[in-house]
Amino acid sequence: MIRDENQAEPRSAQDAAGKFVWPPGPPDLDAGPPVLVGERPARGRARAAAIEVERVWLGLTRPPMADRMLEAGWLPDSPDQYCPRCGEDAGPFEADFDGCPACRSKRLAWDVAVRLGCYDGLLREMILEFKHGPWRRLGQDLGRLLGVAVADRLRLMRIDPARVIVTPVPTTTRRRLSRGVDHTLVLAREVSRATGCRLVRAVGRQHGPPQSRLPMSARKGNVAGVFRARGAAARLGPERVVVVVDDVRTTGATMTGVCRTLGGGRRAGAVCWAATLGVASSEGSGSGRSGSGAANSGAGSA
Repeated sequence: MIRDENQAEPRSAQDAAGKFVWPPGPPDLDAGPPVLVGERPARGRARAAAIEVERVWLGLTRPPMADRMLEAGWLPDSPDQYCPRCGEDAGPFEADFDGCPACRSKRLAWDVAVRLGCYDGLLREMILEFKHGPWRRLGQDLGRLLGVAVADRLRLMRIDPARVIVTPVPTTTRRRLSRGVDHTLVLAREVSRATGCRLVRAVGRQHGPPQSRLPMSARKGNVAGVFRARGAAARLGPERVVVVVDDVRTTGATMTGVCRTLGGGRRAGAVCWAATLGVASSEGSGSGRSGSGAANSGAGSA
């Protein structure tokens, strides 16, 4: 068959057939890797090839985060799924910016809470994988999602990003060297990029036992006095918002310690936001709800 030079080639099998068939038939296993919605075929093949290179040469054992989210059907929580003050689950019309029934009568060290979700399921799996593994990319993807959630809250509250600084919950040099990555700094950098807010390492930390190896009752005492404000924290001006970034909040002891260390800024008019990937219900988290057994099985923060 001789093809006319001026005749355009069909862009897809659907164009060639002249009709759209639904539902689709069974997948053709010889057709190559699937193409994500919105991707051109060439781009999809290039992406699949890059993932294969990472798997073979770099030891990648997990699919990219976007693929895992799609497979699990998981999305970050919307603001109406949790209390904007304590960050715990809340039903419809149960919470407002003054808190929920469980936290309105409690004095928290932070003013606003932002999270991606409850510390369970796929989110818990990805947090632990990033925290205790060498894959910085997963942390960057998670931090970017958290940054989008923080940016949305800033817009909702009409807060100028120029008034906001982002600071990570600090880790020690010894722990950073043992893990090969400062995971909270990775998260905070992505939050800073997504929001356009300035990144400041405002708090330092003395070395001590990791929170994950201690019972819930000992975590508050373990972080007492270990944080110290660095030079930048002393220069927090009036009306400054400080977004404190961590991976998981369980008892709330670590987040409380960091926010209280920034108390000089708060007395000057600044407020603290607790931005975490996951929140696990626990007696000490500020909400007064019962603890989660999963929360004590691997996360190093509290």
